[in-house]
Amino acid sequence: MRKTLLTLFVALLATSVFAQQRGTLTAKVVDAGTGEGVPGAVVTITSAKTPDKPKQLLTAYAGALSVPSLAYGDYTLEISFLGYETHKSEFRIGASKLDLGTLELKEGLRIETVVKEAQLRTSQKGDTVSYNAGAFKVTSDADVEGLLKKMPGITVTDGTVEAQGEEVKKVFVDGKEFFGEDVTTAIKSLPAQAVDRVEVYNKLSDAAEFSGMDDGEGYKAINIVTHANMRQGQFGKLYAGYGYDADTKTESQHKYIAGGNVNIFQGDTRISLIGLFNNVNQQNFSFEDILNVSGGGGGGRRPGGVGQYMMRPQSGVARVNAFGVNFSDTWGKRDQVSVQGSYFFNNTNTRNTQTIDKWYEPPMMTDTLSTIGYSDTRAYNHRANARIEWKISENQNLMVRPSFSYQTNDPWSTTEGWQFGQSGYSRTDNYNESTNNGYNLRLAAVYRAKLGKAGRTITIDANGSYSDSENDARSWSNQMGLQPARPGTGPFVGTWDPAGYTDLRYLKTIAPSTSHSLRANATYTEPVSKHAQVSLQYRFSLSNSERDKRSYITADDNFDIAGLEPDRSLSNAYESSYKTHSVGPGFRFSKERNTFIANLYYQHAQLDGQIVRDDAERISHDYDFMTYFMMGQLQINRENSLRLFVTSYTNAPQITNLQSVYDVSNAQSISRGNPDLDPLYSHNINFHYTNSNVEKGRTFMWMFSTQFTQDYNATHTVQNPGAMIIDGKEYSPNYYSMPVNLDGYKRLRTHISYGLPIGFLKSNFNVSAGVGYTQTPSILGGTVRPDGSIEGGMRNDTEQMDYDGRAVLGSNISENVDFTLSWNGTYTETTNSYDDNRTKNRYFNHSAQASMKFVLPLGFTLTASAAYNQYIGFTNDYDESYLLCNVFVGKKLFKNKRGEILFGVNDLLNQNTAFARSVGSGWTQNATNSVIGRYYMVQFTYNLRRFGKKGSTNLRDYGISESSGGNRRMMGPGGPGGPPPHGGFGGPR
Repeated sequence: MRKTLLTLFVALLATSVFAQQRGTLTAKVVDAGTGEGVPGAVVTITSAKTPDKPKQLLTAYAGALSVPSLAYGDYTLEISFLGYETHKSEFRIGASKLDLGTLELKEGLRIETVVKEAQLRTSQKGDTVSYNAGAFKVTSDADVEGLLKKMPGITVTDGTVEAQGEEVKKVFVDGKEFFGEDVTTAIKSLPAQAVDRVEVYNKLSDAAEFSGMDDGEGYKAINIVTHANMRQGQFGKLYAGYGYDADTKTESQHKYIAGGNVNIFQGDTRISLIGLFNNVNQQNFSFEDILNVSGGGGGGRRPGGVGQYMMRPQSGVARVNAFGVNFSDTWGKRDQVSVQGSYFFNNTNTRNTQTIDKWYEPPMMTDTLSTIGYSDTRAYNHRANARIEWKISENQNLMVRPSFSYQTNDPWSTTEGWQFGQSGYSRTDNYNESTNNGYNLRLAAVYRAKLGKAGRTITIDANGSYSDSENDARSWSNQMGLQPARPGTGPFVGTWDPAGYTDLRYLKTIAPSTSHSLRANATYTEPVSKHAQVSLQYRFSLSNSERDKRSYITADDNFDIAGLEPDRSLSNAYESSYKTHSVGPGFRFSKERNTFIANLYYQHAQLDGQIVRDDAERISHDYDFMTYFMMGQLQINRENSLRLFVTSYTNAPQITNLQSVYDVSNAQSISRGNPDLDPLYSHNINFHYTNSNVEKGRTFMWMFSTQFTQDYNATHTVQNPGAMIIDGKEYSPNYYSMPVNLDGYKRLRTHISYGLPIGFLKSNFNVSAGVGYTQTPSILGGTVRPDGSIEGGMRNDTEQMDYDGRAVLGSNISENVDFTLSWNGTYTETTNSYDDNRTKNRYFNHSAQASMKFVLPLGFTLTASAAYNQYIGFTNDYDESYLLCNVFVGKKLFKNKRGEILFGVNDLLNQNTAFARSVGSGWTQNATNSVIGRYYMVQFTYNLRRFGKKGSTNLRDYGISESSGGNRRMMGPGGPGGPPPHGGFGGPR
């Protein structure tokens, strides 16, 4: 017993002694010239015992450096930061604490001239392209959107940002999420002056970022790195204006706009407030369409992208009230907990008058549909989300994302018109009014643990959601089908009796629905060599939905349902469940910024559904697939990189498309589900090549992508199918359709962009061009059987070729001269294989735009913009064009010129129109919508700028030029406030 106790005591003493053989290193990294701290410098610590395993980290706020738990021994220290000479030294840990004191970085290359600054406007590290904001001149009151428009390889169109040919899904500020997935709001909420550089990179998903195994669910992101000296203070923009519309193009002659943004930064604690209130159709804040009332929400989404929840503004003229707040902070002694969150409120009232002219062409019967409609939609939207990350220990991390949204949508609309031609005459007379509300709860979490050995990890991520919505709709529609040619000399001329062409059906519909989903993934990684890992992944997902649609045919437009039973042919209740299991191995090789990843999955899916009707139809399907993901990244040198993705995914059909139930809610266009419908199976290839010539300031990008889909969920349409008996009632619809599986969907796209500075113009020039090809299969024609299936018909492949080009010239002269000239155009050709003549539907639309702001002597300003838009139809011989001009004259106010009073006119020539052309399988459509016309406005703007502990408003007090926000030395990836280097959590790789 004594020996046992002695042995145990010695073991405990040895363990205690060993545990004490570690110390903490502290230091402060400063600028040798100014003595100011340098945050974000890259620190590399290498042990003499293990030189092949260096430890890399970044200096914190004010240049503070703290490295805990370093084993006793000798080390080398290297500190690097673009614009400074690299600091190298040696030290020895022999006690519990070692303070190296102040470490000075000597300034390296200085940018003395504008030309030099422009030459070093970009840099590249891995797949991250970094733009030096100081090399792109904008006015002092410009926002980040205006700055991005001048950068090569980046385009901004109606608030949508594309970088290197891909849409940007999220914006980060100093490595922290900024306003969630609302990119439009994010780029309008920060002044360009605050930006040190902009980093464009491929962001991994949360789970992949934790595990280090790319799962293909990443997305393009932008990280905005602010100036270190602007992270203490308040800045933003506030504005208000009143206008008058003498032409009364819209219902209100009085126009107003007010809003702005305020950012309060105190180191890691940051609050951003935004607001927008107007009746001039400015809809900058997107909202989440959880009710599927704004279109586009019914289809499934590709696994692996950021959820496509954000909606574009609806057509028409809107009155908008919106407010939002974004918060981020870091807590704990070692910044263990980081929190980011945002809340949005939207209230819109959108009114629209829409005209549609639609031509049905071979292979369809030659018909024309002409309608005019009016709509009034009122919507409220609340959404909140947060991201909480807890660094439990050096080996454990936990990240949680809660979110909540609530929406109401109350649309009212009427549509009237005629369809006439070879098929006969059919009148359109529709009315719709509804009240909708719903909420959505979501919670996602990711846990990661390192299991001792480097590269051995386990990552578990899961998310769940619950949705509940109510719908109460009142409508009428004309259920009379095609009729013989009406009397008169034309479709809208002559005497006629509406009763002979109209049979209105009045409906009251109540449709509550609920849904919930659960998804869980587990990934285990094991190192097999110094640069390679293998993994095993398991994925599970489950989604359930229930809907109880009850429709009542009422006597008149009072929509009284007292004593009525739901109409069987119009009502439908169902329950559905879709469950998938996926399991498979993965492999990852990474060396010197070159990476190859391959994952293979076996997927088993079960789809179960119950149609709750008299016959209680049951739907049950099992599906088996092999899906894959491969990614290769080759860093050829510091200027050239290649990136290749090869992926596949599946998407199950909706239960409503699988049920053998007719949808006669629109009696002129009846559809039915297909119980034999299979999931689609899609294969994708994406290739990117990027060249960034730092010395010459040139950027070149080439992108190629292609998609091939098996069992594409296409549509079989029969025009003028004749009389149909459905639930004992006869219908004569214009169209009857059902979903079918067809192979042959193809999509190919290639795009190049090139940007360079033009020295003699002191401007930046960006040019891009692309070619796209899409083949969409369908079936047209045939005979409708008594059971609702369709016999016969011919396949039609709609092939569309798009050729597009874009050129942008942005000034880079000074803060007093800012202009952007741009042109973009698209030429489209569409053919249908069913058409024996292979007639091409050809049209061209293009836009030339110019915007400028000049700051004149004595503080006067001139702001103007012009946009010429033209649509040319070669096949149908039409030409639709308009010129939109805005002009404002202003005067800078106050001693610091932070204020400005503006007076001007919107749409000077009063030519604004909203015209759009679209094509499909056997049809072409032109549509126009309501727009804001000419109005006069006076507006006041104030730019808030208070920085530093004393709140100075003079940027030069902090070594920052007001011309563009660029400081005097170039910053590269890993600079102040930037995210960690390759492999770190939450930032560019």
